[in-house]
Amino acid sequence: MAGPVPTEDDGSRDDPLLGQAMGSTPLYEPDFDALRAASTRIVMAAGTESAGELANRGAFAAAERLGTTPVTFPSHHGGFLGGEYGWSGEPDAFAAKLRELLAKS
Repeated sequence: MAGPVPTEDDGSRDDPLLGQAMGSTPLYEPDFDALRAASTRIVMAAGTESAGELANRGAFAAAERLGTTPVTFPSHHGGFLGGEYGWSGEPDAFAAKLRELLAKS
């Protein structure tokens, strides 16, 4: 599956939105004790088509640290996208799953 990076990607990571976070993001570790103690419900989500990919693995790892199980959403990391950015997900199925999840609150 092709992701949001164009096929002509030259490997540089100087995009102003992505590049600024590349240096610090891998070093960040959430305060899982504080998150577990939060009064709000925290739900980790993972896409069915993203199995084994970084975002999917991160969702499963964070959920494990929180003592929960991630909710599996249709499609991939951008499953809510309808192709407007060149990467199509399953926005209708994603919305239905999100509505189902929110109804449980």
